[in-house]
Amino acid sequence: MREAGATRARLQLRDLFSKEKAARGFDINLAIKSSKSGWVLGAAVGFTLEPFYPPTARIGTAGWLVVALLVVCTGVCMYVLTKRPERVTRDTLLFTAYLALANVAAAQWLAGGLPAPYHELYPFLICTAAAVHTPARFSVFLAVLVGVAVVPEVGHASLGDLITELALWALASVFILAVMWHLRQSRADSWEKEARANELARVDPLTGLGNRRAFEESMATEIARSRRHESPLSLLVCDLDQFKRINDAYGHLAGDNCLRQVADALGNELRGADVCFRWGGDEFVVVLPGTDEAAALGVVARIESVVAGSCARPDETPLHVTCGHAVLLEWMSADDLVAAADRTLLARKTGRVTNAQPAS
Repeated sequence: MREAGATRARLQLRDLFSKEKAARGFDINLAIKSSKSGWVLGAAVGFTLEPFYPPTARIGTAGWLVVALLVVCTGVCMYVLTKRPERVTRDTLLFTAYLALANVAAAQWLAGGLPAPYHELYPFLICTAAAVHTPARFSVFLAVLVGVAVVPEVGHASLGDLITELALWALASVFILAVMWHLRQSRADSWEKEARANELARVDPLTGLGNRRAFEESMATEIARSRRHESPLSLLVCDLDQFKRINDAYGHLAGDNCLRQVADALGNELRGADVCFRWGGDEFVVVLPGTDEAAALGVVARIESVVAGSCARPDETPLHVTCGHAVLLEWMSADDLVAAADRTLLARKTGRVTNAQPAS
């Protein structure tokens, strides 16, 4: 039991510092808001203290130049966080955390070190970094913070108090890290469940092909792409011949098996860019990007031949499908394209056109 517990603890610790786990559930928008809040609070406190503890104790009035340069850098970061959030990444937020640390450390040193109170801002940096960054990044940040806070004060009488204060806040940060880790993992699990649910909502459970909802979404995308690039787009509507007779004679399970056979044949025959969907009942639709009418007719002939050669009814006789095709015209919507392919299918079913002749 003790060994099992130790192994579990090692695995949890490894997960805590793994890059893969660290990226799960990270919400950049929430992280930006937390960072902005920390900057606003820290800036308000820092600027309030400067008239009482000016940055002139170490290098005289040149200290104001250092402060001015840091303020400019801070302003740039705040502008990016506020006006260009789409450009902000986790690395950007990490840079702002170290910039904030540089601001506080510089203010503390320029003001003469302890007892200047700028070090009281370190807890804000610790808490903000723990809330925003991953455990691995935070650990490095905390080590750097302790170094820049403690080393300049070596030999000062109040150094022990500063170390104690930092140690207490470091312990508090462990709690913050644990809470944020749990929230991020829960958020990631929720996102993954939602993504799976959305995916399943677009998949026909019988054949594994995309369903009608997925087809409608795909058509909107493909029509927009076709018009943007001025490339042809064709659509096939494929109907399983005499499907009702199969169901009536052999039962719905046999009919379902026939549908699965056809779906597999279509999936294996199409090019990588082509996409097949189950439209409903015994009908399938195939989207053919970059395919003109002549090429679409070739696909029709190939599909009908492949299905007849590889799919069988329960009595071992070949299954057959009939396909109707249509090519996207400038005035057509998705519904218009489907209707045109349906008309071709109906004409071929009733024998008014042949494989090589589209319906008018």
